[in-house]
Amino acid sequence: MGQRSIAGSKAVINRRQFGLGAAALGFALPAIRPSYAQAATVRVGVINSMSGNLAAYAQEGHPAFLYVINKINASGGIKSMGGAKIELVVADDTSQPARTAAEARRLITEEKVAFLTGTILSAQMLAITPVLDELKMPTLSVWAGGSKSPYMYSLGYPYDRGYAQSMHDFVVWLRDKQGYKLKTVAPAYSNYEAGQQVNNFLVDKLKKSGFEIIGEAPLDTKAQDQTAAMIRIRSLKPDLVTGLVTPRDGILMHQARFNVNYHGSLFVGGTGGYTDLSLWRDLGPEIGKSVLTRNLFGMTGFSAGAKMESMQKIIAELRDTAKLSIIGQGAIQAAQAARVVQRTLEGAGSTDPAAIHKALAAVKFPSGDPDLYVAKPQGLAFAEDRLPADGSAMFIQWLENQGQEVVFPSEFAQVKPRART
Repeated sequence: MGQRSIAGSKAVINRRQFGLGAAALGFALPAIRPSYAQAATVRVGVINSMSGNLAAYAQEGHPAFLYVINKINASGGIKSMGGAKIELVVADDTSQPARTAAEARRLITEEKVAFLTGTILSAQMLAITPVLDELKMPTLSVWAGGSKSPYMYSLGYPYDRGYAQSMHDFVVWLRDKQGYKLKTVAPAYSNYEAGQQVNNFLVDKLKKSGFEIIGEAPLDTKAQDQTAAMIRIRSLKPDLVTGLVTPRDGILMHQARFNVNYHGSLFVGGTGGYTDLSLWRDLGPEIGKSVLTRNLFGMTGFSAGAKMESMQKIIAELRDTAKLSIIGQGAIQAAQAARVVQRTLEGAGSTDPAAIHKALAAVKFPSGDPDLYVAKPQGLAFAEDRLPADGSAMFIQWLENQGQEVVFPSEFAQVKPRART
């Protein structure tokens, strides 16, 4: 994955714990410069999963995050702090929640960062919470679907009004407005904190809307094969299979669906396991064409064809200027995180964590804002639970050329959903 920084605007990055993960991406990290040689800076800690089973999120997202931070620095830095540059101190937690907590403590106590951010999915969010509460460190997660700490805010989809409500609203729309015959449901979800939470909310909503739950197929996140789960789904023969699935579990699930040649159910899910651009690469064209383009819709916050001007502009910039080879949901979500970091620091006007915490809670990107990159019809702002107030998402269908088309909601849709086969 290529990465080019804007000339003269390279963010300062600490290579400790990050060199191997970044080297695997094939892009060069900016040179480390001693602090005394720098203009005024704001030290921001970045905890990413550059290796391990969650690496897909950070490997795609971090180059986009770095590009936008470099752009901010090149455009005058944080103006409310006299043009201070953002200095990134990056760590790899290797997808291990215990290490997330350890790296957070190190970044705060040893590296003296004023703000934390990073991929930080739900399991890592739970592990890091005691550290944040103890050290009172404002933190922005790119992906967590919940927040247990008053100091952590997240751009992730809330379990309830995000993942569950979006999937529920889409399948009800398919049934009631598009004529899909959907009655019986067998949830299939990655069996970890976020997947379980989403499933609980989703099942309740589906029952209230007249769907019948006839069984479940939780996906073991440590499994090397999901054939057993797919055989269970095939035996249940539900009209609908739905749930939150990680990229890794999605690859295994789609491989299993291909291997048992099962196409009887409609598969609707989110997010990475259904919509990540890495799916075609890891599945191969034969499997991808067979399962991704047939009876499957994926939830996402990004699609290259979405009717949203600011999203189209950042896509073009990441492709043509940053020269990134993969621009998917992970890249757009990370680019948005960089803009939230910028506005938080501008609002704080200080490196005082208390001021940054207050400013983070107040961040807002109204609909139509040129720096709003994610598809939020009501704009981006944090609710009382510290997650986006607008938790909605888009749904796409895959094309045989490995592209995507948005089918829902109407604000961003390109085409109608294809007929069930």
